[in-house]
Amino acid sequence: MIKTPKGEHYYGRDYSNRHATSTYLSNKFQAKVRDDPGYSIPGIVNETRRLFILDISQKIAARTKQKALEALRGNDMEQYHRLWDYRIYYGLGALKNGFLEGYRPIIGLDGCFLKSPFGGQLLTALGRDANENMFPISFAVVEVENYDSWSWFLWELISQIGRGNKGVAYIFISDRQKGLVHAIEELFLESEHRFYLKHMFENFKQRFKNQDLRNMFWEVAVATSMPEHETAIANLARADP
Repeated sequence: MIKTPKGEHYYGRDYSNRHATSTYLSNKFQAKVRDDPGYSIPGIVNETRRLFILDISQKIAARTKQKALEALRGNDMEQYHRLWDYRIYYGLGALKNGFLEGYRPIIGLDGCFLKSPFGGQLLTALGRDANENMFPISFAVVEVENYDSWSWFLWELISQIGRGNKGVAYIFISDRQKGLVHAIEELFLESEHRFYLKHMFENFKQRFKNQDLRNMFWEVAVATSMPEHETAIANLARADP
């Protein structure tokens, strides 16, 4: 019962809501995360305040983004469970006598460190089909990345796909990983071995700081004919012998 009026009263607004869970918010932010996978955690906090007049913590915002990405891409465990599907879909048995019909004889090789309590290196071989889609051919986890591990990996690769595709030697693309160059030279005598342009450019940038030279580097890289390539090389040599 109100006995005596005291004039106007002002109450602070509560911007919290226990129903605004990360699961609920992830459905609201799926479109934004799909269009911009780099959408920031503070961005989700600010957008939630703007759209829903709600305050959420950075922790809830991080879970919101994670659940939105999982809904769009699937989680890590689901991806691992699909490895067997890759084997069935691409038919590794059919690869023993060469790549499937229409697949390009180009193999990308790469290795990376595994950030886990157990360490180790992941070695991978990737192929590319006629639609420019990449697909996994083989992968393995080894203790260290060196000549011995790459040699073993390539021998296993040979046991599955041989040394060429219908009489055409494979073309390998890689970085200059430790031991890999020598291993390919030994086991794939007729194959060409090229290096990722991105890594070559990173080395180029460390030595040459001039932006004009860097532009000339890419002119060499994108040349589509031998005369155009030789002209670009000559221009680069004249600019800096």
